[in-house]
Amino acid sequence: MPPPPSSPPPRLLAGGDHLPPPTSASSPEHPFLSAHLLLPSPSPSPADLSSPHLPHALAFAFLTQSSPLPRHLLVALHAAGGRFPAFYQAFASALLSLPFPLLLPHPRARLLLAASELARAAAPGFGTLLASLLRRVPFPGDARLLELFTEHASFLADEEPLLLASTVFAFLRLLARNRLAPAPGSAECKDCEECKSAKSLEECRGKLVSFCVSMLRDHFQVCALIGRDLVRSLHELALVPEFQLLWRDLMPDRVGDVCRMSTPGWCTALAITAEMETQLLFLMNSVKWGDQKRYQLWFARKHLMVPGGEERIPEIVRFICCGYHPTNEVMNSGVIARWAVIGWLLTGCSKGYVMANAKLALFYDWLFFEEGRGSVMNIEPAMLLMVNLVPQYTDITNMLLEFLFLLIDNYDVKRKDAIACCVRSAFGALVKKRVILSLEPLTCEKLSPLLRQKLVAFLSSCNPGAAEDSCGKPTAGVSKETELKKSACSS
Repeated sequence: MPPPPSSPPPRLLAGGDHLPPPTSASSPEHPFLSAHLLLPSPSPSPADLSSPHLPHALAFAFLTQSSPLPRHLLVALHAAGGRFPAFYQAFASALLSLPFPLLLPHPRARLLLAASELARAAAPGFGTLLASLLRRVPFPGDARLLELFTEHASFLADEEPLLLASTVFAFLRLLARNRLAPAPGSAECKDCEECKSAKSLEECRGKLVSFCVSMLRDHFQVCALIGRDLVRSLHELALVPEFQLLWRDLMPDRVGDVCRMSTPGWCTALAITAEMETQLLFLMNSVKWGDQKRYQLWFARKHLMVPGGEERIPEIVRFICCGYHPTNEVMNSGVIARWAVIGWLLTGCSKGYVMANAKLALFYDWLFFEEGRGSVMNIEPAMLLMVNLVPQYTDITNMLLEFLFLLIDNYDVKRKDAIACCVRSAFGALVKKRVILSLEPLTCEKLSPLLRQKLVAFLSSCNPGAAEDSCGKPTAGVSKETELKKSACSS
């Protein structure tokens, strides 16, 4: 009598006709399944600890074992990590190799548990794993990620300050976008107590706010690594009572120093998903002028024409300005330019507040620009967008110039003169660095007469006579007031 057939190994990813089966070498599950078949024992022997298949085999066991997690798996993990320091990194890399959006609910919950165990051991590779998970929020069960960071906050502040700053920024942007949504139910996981009890951040929004406020109060110097986008995020959350109190108690004496710090590119990348970043970089590195429409439509259908997708546009604009600076070789290769991608994104804003936030994201570095300290590449897209749209889309240039003047006059009334000085410095630096040959396109007859006169007067320090002379002529520089520039955001 033949033996009864053994049950197939549990799946890690949601199946589909377009995905290869786990037994196929092209499947992301294949390395895990192969390692599991080679090392099926739940308790690896001492000889197995040196096996190159152990990281995938142990990761497979972590992701598929029923709850609670058997102790022998933890023993095996730390035994291998203690004997072979590179094992932890290999284990984390194995977990990162799985396409997170396709993970079934139970493996996704266990991945968070594995990340927690690596963080508890301060194992090499845990920071990369947690940073990757941060870019996936919101997702079902992501409240466990908040608990993990809360538990290890003090350790992260001392040993992994960039990761803690990244966490605060990611959660602030999540709150600002107000994209928290309930975790969808899962038929595959209906009998799993661990997944049924998993909460999403929407269910503990108060804890999320408390975490951010606590980190800003207790570890402000670490959070300041975010740069001026920390201030932008807190402004967007000004109506939340906890952040109102935080601003009043903490920020007035510190906002100036923070605003003078440019936001690092890695920080702006946290506000968009890894998939968005990959596709945007492809668009700006490989797609030639004239071929971009079908790629833009595909990107919009995938990321923008979904619930909450439009609210991502300001985040994408900030990433393009600060997170991606093309080389001269790329700029001269005929691919679509950053300013054109931003112009296309602005046309996709149907909500007034999204459009306002997107324009603020575009001009934000102008308000605090200091020549020699700030990067011209951060302010270049806005200038090229305004200049290049004058011939055919003058109304958009008028709209952007009008918004810039509104920012100068109203963004921070107490520091209006200092911000105006920084904006003048930005105009001058763009001409000096030959981003544009002159400011003549912004003072031509096609523009609104009122805006044209206001711009000429503004660049000439509001001297009407000098404004008359500068109209239509190259501007090699603008007058700068050193004290105002240094106090661009200080009280």
